[in-house]
Amino acid sequence: MSEFKFYISGERVFSTMESAINKLYNKRHYGEVIGGKLFLSFIEAAYLLEKEWIKVFEGEKELGLEELFEKGRKKDEQFDLKFLVYKDLRDRGYTVKTALKYGSHFRVYRKGMEEHADWLIWVVSESQKMYPNDLIARVRVAHGVRKKMVLAVVDEDNDVVYYQVERVKF
Repeated sequence: MSEFKFYISGERVFSTMESAINKLYNKRHYGEVIGGKLFLSFIEAAYLLEKEWIKVFEGEKELGLEELFEKGRKKDEQFDLKFLVYKDLRDRGYTVKTALKYGSHFRVYRKGMEEHADWLIWVVSESQKMYPNDLIARVRVAHGVRKKMVLAVVDEDNDVVYYQVERVKF
């Protein structure tokens, strides 16, 4: 499927190919379509490049996976952690979208995007310090938008463990 060509544009990549929009956005829910262009985040692009579904260019130069990762790391120091979680969730068959407006990294849908997202995902490394107020704020936001808050913890072996965090009323 690597006939889809994408080009770097700021912190994303884009394609104007109608076939890319149909197969990646309409059927598989990758990216977002704006003005007839399909835009993918660097994380989505890295996932699809790793699967050999797309090619990514900067001008005339085709980028490899490591080059795309380097660009992602320049924009986000947690790029590698987020990629591992994104990849794990996508490989399990979930649709994964950004959740910045909810104060989380990802929102996750069980099946496509016909329904509302079930979970908000916050990605952390096993060694990262967490403060109770950070968890409380995220749980409150998730509860307020009727989603479950999930902490995705990446350990030193790059394994991901998911913890659902919720409020308990007595």
